[in-house]
Amino acid sequence: MLREREINFTYDYRMRCEHCMVSNLMTAENYHSLSGSGMTACSGCREDFNFGPKVIDLRDLEDEALDATKVPELAWYHTTTDPEWPRASWTLPDKELRHLRETACWPEEQIERHRRFYENQALHVGTYEAAIESMLRRMEEQDDRESVFYLHRVRLRQDIRVAPDWRDENHEQAAKITWMDLAAQNWDVIRYLNAHEAMGSISLALVRDATASTQQIRLPVPRLVDPHSEATLARMRSYRKGVGEIREAAAGRALSPLEKLRQRAAARQGELRTPEPIEVHGVLSKMGHYVADQYLAGVSPVVRHDFLHAIGGPNAENNDEADLAWLTKVANLAALLTHADKVLNALDNQPWQDIRPA
Repeated sequence: MLREREINFTYDYRMRCEHCMVSNLMTAENYHSLSGSGMTACSGCREDFNFGPKVIDLRDLEDEALDATKVPELAWYHTTTDPEWPRASWTLPDKELRHLRETACWPEEQIERHRRFYENQALHVGTYEAAIESMLRRMEEQDDRESVFYLHRVRLRQDIRVAPDWRDENHEQAAKITWMDLAAQNWDVIRYLNAHEAMGSISLALVRDATASTQQIRLPVPRLVDPHSEATLARMRSYRKGVGEIREAAAGRALSPLEKLRQRAAARQGELRTPEPIEVHGVLSKMGHYVADQYLAGVSPVVRHDFLHAIGGPNAENNDEADLAWLTKVANLAALLTHADKVLNALDNQPWQDIRPA
């Protein structure tokens, strides 16, 4: 039976000083509050240094994944929009090709290099937290807010060859590695320090044949949270009423000098509509933070910030019905962070699917 590790989204960080290389504990609260400056003082040399993903350090020295012999005994996770993961082969999606050509304007030879890497990349699995945060990052960065995601729990083969030392993906080839690279090094699995999702945790890059079987559920999992309380719905209606009153008042007055500047800036970006009054954004921000308080209690401020950016906030043009749909989406996805035990129970009820050799 696979062993589960403790799941929490309240974790702190360790940052390695770029001057003296001392590993510094940094709370999630400090990381969030100091993110504007990006600087903190080293507990060793007392010099200020830049903190963040580039200097992330291993945060759990007791992680069982640090013992190569225990890697096959642990449950590993992955999120994807592909219900057939891990496929024996895959091609670069047409949507991404169009994005690279028409939006990113990549030259064809660069696109071809990217395609070759994509179609030969190693599989990646990590902790439950890393898998959920990977989904959030895709939602924000890859236009996947409306995509359907799946959570996979992965069982590895017992006879896999695990590289003896873990790597820091900031300094060694790890996250961007192909199955051919692994084969050339005679490894099925390498462990690496994840500098992007669940920063400071251990993730794996592996060949497909290292996976024995998977369980899968579609996200979000239904019925994890109670129906919205009447108090919550009343507060949402109050915020929406405030937005309407501000917009109505603004429609009957001349634009201020600042609003004219914002209108010209929007026009230069191809936006023909008059920007919403600043006060509207203030009310919408309060709405977002109120909902986060209701459904992300106990989640670290860093993860909470990333979650809200991934989901996106309520729109100025919304009505009560649209606000309810947004609220429900937030509540259901937030449950993946706050009710992880129930998510694992849902996975427990799914059959294991054997992975056939390619």
